[in-house]
Amino acid sequence: MVIKNNRVAVLGFHDSSAGWVDSWFTESTGLHIDCFIHESNEFIEIDPVKENANRVSKRTEYPISGTFKGKPLIVSLNWIDEIKVRGITKVLPLTINNKERLRHIRMCIENNLELVSAIHPTTTILAGATIEPGVWINTGCLIGYKAEIESGVILNTRTQVDHHNVLKTCCQLDPSVVTAGNVVIGECSHIHTNATIINQVEIGESAIVGAGAVVLKNVQKNTVVAGVPAKVIRVL
Repeated sequence: MVIKNNRVAVLGFHDSSAGWVDSWFTESTGLHIDCFIHESNEFIEIDPVKENANRVSKRTEYPISGTFKGKPLIVSLNWIDEIKVRGITKVLPLTINNKERLRHIRMCIENNLELVSAIHPTTTILAGATIEPGVWINTGCLIGYKAEIESGVILNTRTQVDHHNVLKTCCQLDPSVVTAGNVVIGECSHIHTNATIINQVEIGESAIVGAGAVVLKNVQKNTVVAGVPAKVIRVL
């Protein structure tokens, strides 16, 4: 009898991403989150009472005594070796920073670790769409006909990715972003909340689109745009 290893290590420990995923991941995928990972050589010390005092909601969870969400939190620069010792070969990359997430994905590939995705069951995926492993697609998203989603992409609540879009690795779309048909979102770019991108527009690598922006033309790489219509704010 073959025993399937369904344990997964999650890169990241933020309650709004990794913590949220923990609430539905197993039920949706059949996989089990074994531990969370923070790439650092310094132990995490967070005072939940103090941190929550700065928030309207007081319910944000933080690591406690080396655990997060009741599971081990591995704080190490050598996290790959540590999860291998635990017998874990699957990784869900939820590092918030896009470029750090890209680096982590490359590390996983180099070390023969399997990338897994977290796709919420309320996501609608239309015919012909392709989704590489290692993505997070949150509640209520729409993936259009023949859209292409590469590894490391993060799509937050109710994002709409229309037909024939190409989302390059480790780009990130915040809640309620809308992209029309034949849009390209470049590697490690970040599209902020409620931005709209019209059809046949290309967003360059590591570009940033401000919240609520309406993008009518191509955005060059390493460029910040904002406004209606979107205009260049600065070059990174």
